[in-house]
Amino acid sequence: MPRKPLSTPQLKVLLMRSGQICAFDGCNELLWEEAGDPRDQDTVVFEIAHILAASPGGARYDENQDDDERVDISNLMLLCDRHHKIIDSQRAAYPAERLFAMKTKHEQAVSRGQRYAMNAVGFIELEAVCSSLRLTIAQAPSTLEPLTLPPGVADKIRINSLGHSSEAMIKSGLSKTTAVADFITFSEKGNPGYSQRLRLWFKAKYAGGILSNLSGDDLFDFIYSEALENAGVNRNELLEAAAIAVIVHLFEICEIFESAHAAS
Repeated sequence: MPRKPLSTPQLKVLLMRSGQICAFDGCNELLWEEAGDPRDQDTVVFEIAHILAASPGGARYDENQDDDERVDISNLMLLCDRHHKIIDSQRAAYPAERLFAMKTKHEQAVSRGQRYAMNAVGFIELEAVCSSLRLTIAQAPSTLEPLTLPPGVADKIRINSLGHSSEAMIKSGLSKTTAVADFITFSEKGNPGYSQRLRLWFKAKYAGGILSNLSGDDLFDFIYSEALENAGVNRNELLEAAAIAVIVHLFEICEIFESAHAAS
């Protein structure tokens, strides 16, 4: 019986949470190789590992799981080839509990690095995250629906079922929402309509995540991965933090995610 495939939005969330680094304890091998020649393309070298196997006979297979649970992001890790082989062949040494703990520890470490970099985010990083939107977004409609007054951020987190990881990113990003607003205002002066196109671009990504059946933390991280992808392949913690700051600004002013007003 064929495996249920992983959707592109799910893969982007998984890549974002892994920091594009092997999630095996102590490995830290990059899961992509940057092209050294302009004629070449960057090469992806990661493997998607199932903590609980996708099919009978596989490592740590759980017959009580359904197909959706087997391909859920919570059951997947990004590993280098060596460590993928190790965890699937040395099954006694790597039970599911150990791998779930390893995944959590790795993703938390990636998230901490992003939050620590937030204080250093400036116009240069915000420009990197938003710059190509100036050239690639088609002309947007000249009007937007009126914005409702923003609800309390805590209420919005609750309404959208966002967990601790998203809440932590939002808390760190709130410190930079004024800087994001200033950057957008500055960009608008030299490029009329930029603010509107930026907001509509993020709304389109949000809608795409909804159509891919993402919700809660997965939806938040998908939009984040799209923003970071727009900044180019040379990601670093400052660019990651800048992407978070832009999303949190739009989250706070009710451009993306459900508000208390809409939910009622």
